[in-house]
Amino acid sequence: MNRIKLLPDSIAHKIAAGEVIERPVSVVKELVENSIDALATFIEVEIKEGGKEYIRVSDNGIGINPEDLELAFVPHATSKINSIDDLFTISSLGFRGEALASIASVSELILKSKQRSSIKGYQISFDLEQKPIIEPVGMDIGTTVEVRRLFYNTPARYKFLKTTNTEQRYIIKFIGSIALAHPHIAFKLVIDEKIVIQTYGSGKLIDALTSVYDRHTVRSMIPLAYETAWGNISGYLALPETTRKSRRNQLIILNGRVIDSPLITSAVEKSYQGMLTVKEYPIFLINISIDPTIVDVNVHPAKSQVRFQNEREIYQEISTACRRILLDHDLTGKITIPESKPAPAVNAAQTSLDLNKYFPWQPKTWKKVDEYLKQESGFQITETETKNIDLFRADTLQEKPEERPVQKTEHTIREQLLNAGIIGQFRQTYILLETITGLWILDQHIIHERILYEKLINKDYKPYVQRIFPQTLDFPPAESSQIYDNLTKLNSLGIELEEFGTNSFILRGIPHYLSEKDNSINEQDILDLVSDLNQDANSHEKAALTLSCKGAVKAGQRLSEEEIRSLLSQLAETENPFTCPHGRPIILRFDDREILKRFGR
Repeated sequence: MNRIKLLPDSIAHKIAAGEVIERPVSVVKELVENSIDALATFIEVEIKEGGKEYIRVSDNGIGINPEDLELAFVPHATSKINSIDDLFTISSLGFRGEALASIASVSELILKSKQRSSIKGYQISFDLEQKPIIEPVGMDIGTTVEVRRLFYNTPARYKFLKTTNTEQRYIIKFIGSIALAHPHIAFKLVIDEKIVIQTYGSGKLIDALTSVYDRHTVRSMIPLAYETAWGNISGYLALPETTRKSRRNQLIILNGRVIDSPLITSAVEKSYQGMLTVKEYPIFLINISIDPTIVDVNVHPAKSQVRFQNEREIYQEISTACRRILLDHDLTGKITIPESKPAPAVNAAQTSLDLNKYFPWQPKTWKKVDEYLKQESGFQITETETKNIDLFRADTLQEKPEERPVQKTEHTIREQLLNAGIIGQFRQTYILLETITGLWILDQHIIHERILYEKLINKDYKPYVQRIFPQTLDFPPAESSQIYDNLTKLNSLGIELEEFGTNSFILRGIPHYLSEKDNSINEQDILDLVSDLNQDANSHEKAALTLSCKGAVKAGQRLSEEEIRSLLSQLAETENPFTCPHGRPIILRFDDREILKRFGR
């Protein structure tokens, strides 16, 4: 067994750096937080190759004293705490004194800084043996840190980094989040010489929101302000009608620090209880100002996890605050009801029905309707209505297509779908069929959903693209890079989208089955598809599921007999005519024996 020995400083520093610097966004986070602690009002971040090859963070903060430059890179050297007691009243974002030392140990780093009282600035860099080199340099007031070749001397860690686009997205998300946490600071993110995020430091959270989120999301958000005994809760909550398939648009800020807190996430989501469907998540920004003595931020080197002194109380306060704001707002959806003529007065002694209006069924059912009406003493058929019935029968008999003969030997599901007698629609949502085995009820939306889904999962299927009037779609910076990465896949699905300026795209074409039903494509539809396409497994099937649901006929949509017959024929050709892609049943069957039994025959 090997004897215990003391590791060399070079190895120890790299091990410690691994806890603080996991990927390029970790470098950006530590440097930006240092800039905020230095009272900067403007911070610019520039990256190349997803931050793996180049990161630059510049600020206009107070700068570093030239005599402290070398000390700043010594592990655990910091200006933010002086004693153990300060750990329990932390108000700064950084305090551990590990960031610069960790970054310098796994990259090529140059730091330049100038204080207001200095005539010139000073630069520090390191030679191959990690010895510091300090020299004067001309620059404006503030600090600039350049990081090159991250993890060049730890190849085992470098190979675990994600693709350039993925690492880039992590940085975009962080800058957007930290900009929302500090709306009084102007932020600029430049990626490969292109401005991706820019806020102006107005101090108004709504202005920062507009710069980071898309306009549709911002319009759907309502402000939150709530006072508590331990601090206050503020931010914005999206209305229940605006949701996402994941929690990626949820942001929690604690005393200016972006954190991950399952406790707070659960508290906010509980406030939406009863307002959202399954697997839908609310969008929110929760900003908590709290007494630093009742929260511990020294849980992990990344400082993204915290512990509260009284978790139950904080959970209840946050949930109550969010619930109250939501319920105080008008959450009813706006429904436009077409004007209709007032119903004619009804004579209690002789109730008459407009049979053409209430029974638009096939001719073979009219005999049953006649028998039913004659048996009901409260209903009488007038002479005029009898003539209308005869006219309706004549018209529909002439238009009715020739029915296929029903085979008497074996009646499969598919045969019955093709040969069924169409009774009509119920609530303009369900299709009623008379089959050889009884009455069938089918959901028209999920019939069409199943048909479209099976077409879309067939890799040989090429949807016809319907050209539309060009439509500009705007996205948050974090999402726009994902859309750019998936343009080819979106085009293969029939969605013609092309880049148009910063965080904007032009939609020029959509699949024909969407245009036929007058289904427009908006930003959220694109984001849902990109989320599906980015799944590690079954991404194409998930995208097909989203599109089939979007393109299928809707509940409440009137269908002609020809349209119903077309749906039934296509359903009969599917591999699985029994359930929709989500697993819901397409057909409910009531056989003759069950119906007779229910009526006591």
